Amino acid sequence: MKKQIVQYYVEGEDEKKLVDTLKNTMKVIAPGKLQKLNVLQELIKDAHLRPLKQGTIVVLIFDTDTNNVEILKRNMKKLKDCSYISSVITIPQVPNLEGELVRSCNIRQITELLNSRSARDYKSDLIRITNLHSKLEEHEFDINKFWSEQPGEPYQDISNDAGKIKL
Repeated sequence: MKKQIVQYYVEGEDEKKLVDTLKNTMKVIAPGKLQKLNVLQELIKDAHLRPLKQGTIVVLIFDTDTNNVEILKRNMKKLKDCSYISSVITIPQVPNLEGELVRSCNIRQITELLNSRSARDYKSDLIRITNLHSKLEEHEFDINKFWSEQPGEPYQDISNDAGKIKL
């Protein structure tokens, strides 16, 4: 995996911040390029594919708290049909990033992670924080519990391939 070229597509700025921390600071997932693209709501365009190099592994990270999988399935087909993409890795967040963090850290609710005043403040706190890795370590973040669940309907046919990028 280390010699492979990896392109991550994540849903929002909060996922972007977290994935960046996991790959660059904590080094618990494969290194790679990172781009914000909600693959549940936006179709992947040829412009997204042009900069990718031969043999690129594309990683799609998305929440499963909505019921619309049609765009995701179309995006997966487009990527799989692309000759220079070696594989497509899907990582469903069950039910969302906040749920994944609560499951993988020693916290009962998401506000405890960053001492946020509310669940609404948590997202902006996450995006602004400069020592996310310290907060994750402080709350006993466990990469083995993160991205570890298989989603239910209507995502039951989409595998959780997170183990393929965890180091």
